[in-house]
Amino acid sequence: MQIKFSDKINNIIKNLALEAERFGVKIYFVGGLIRDVLMGINPCDIDILVEGNAIEFVKSLNFAQIKSQHPDFGTIKAQIDDIDIDFASTRTEKYPHSGTLPVMVKLGCAIKDDLIRRDFTVNAVAARILPSLEYEIIDLFNGISDIGQGILKVLHKNSYIDDPTRILRGLDFKLRFNFNFSGQDEKLIEQYLKNPGREYLSTDRVILTLKKLFGSKENANRAFVEFIEKKYYRILFDDFYRNARDINEAIEIFKPQSIGETYVKYIFEQKKEPPALNSPLEIYKHFKNMPDVDICVYYALTHDKNALLYQNTLKNIKLEIKGCDLLNLGFCQGKLIGEILDKTLEAKLAQNSPITNFQDEINYVKKTFIP
Repeated sequence: MQIKFSDKINNIIKNLALEAERFGVKIYFVGGLIRDVLMGINPCDIDILVEGNAIEFVKSLNFAQIKSQHPDFGTIKAQIDDIDIDFASTRTEKYPHSGTLPVMVKLGCAIKDDLIRRDFTVNAVAARILPSLEYEIIDLFNGISDIGQGILKVLHKNSYIDDPTRILRGLDFKLRFNFNFSGQDEKLIEQYLKNPGREYLSTDRVILTLKKLFGSKENANRAFVEFIEKKYYRILFDDFYRNARDINEAIEIFKPQSIGETYVKYIFEQKKEPPALNSPLEIYKHFKNMPDVDICVYYALTHDKNALLYQNTLKNIKLEIKGCDLLNLGFCQGKLIGEILDKTLEAKLAQNSPITNFQDEINYVKKTFIP
């Protein structure tokens, strides 16, 4: 197996393999990196699995600069020759309840025991790193064959019960790589969704997975449609009264910066009634400090035309004069300054307003408030 890295990275990896032999541990590439290489995708990030204690191994390297470490999980980030590398210890885990975060059982376990805790067979292929820069493939669950066929299979029948976010990660792989769940996996997912275990569900973990799932502009719409049609929402709710049309229309209009955050907020936001806003100034003040994601979701839920008026017209109108300009005109510091600024802004927000620039605003103030 060949992995295309730059000469600089190859030299780092060779040195790490030599140091691993000296230290008495084995090191591996595993998971997404191997999957991507087998699919012809060049790896971006470098993650190395240590069959042993990764923190002790990295600390033994005199050429590594440690950036962070998490002893409870056996992980450590280091910089080697200006390249960031994440190291993790092999570990075994257990799930106390359905949907909870896993609890670490043992650090430094055998590679086969680490691989079996992975989500899908396509992510459970490892490659031992040797000083010759050859890679010894470990494929205990026929992951290479499943990658070739584009099939998603979990490693045991309770996998979706342990971690229902695997359903959503599987959907992400399906859309990104044109994978499909195996027939058996579809049955396991259907069985779980009929009676999902939510009592101990880590909602934060679900939200993080959803943000990643909806984070791609190319696949977000398809992902949300399948989230509804396949009833994957049952991971969280019995019923779901949202639709792809409303949120997609809102995203097209408001163009929020974070697509993933927008879909997630739309999923969780409560239905609301639009407030009574009786003037352009009230509309402007209501939406002015609202993040673009919030305005987008608000419109998807309410279809309030005031949000459109703000987005298309009022949003781009700014008051150029400031309190100091009014003080220079002879007004005294106090409540009156704010009232004058509000009145001037209201006049500028009016339809077909003749006030378009700083001088127009000054003239309006002089005409309206100076006898």
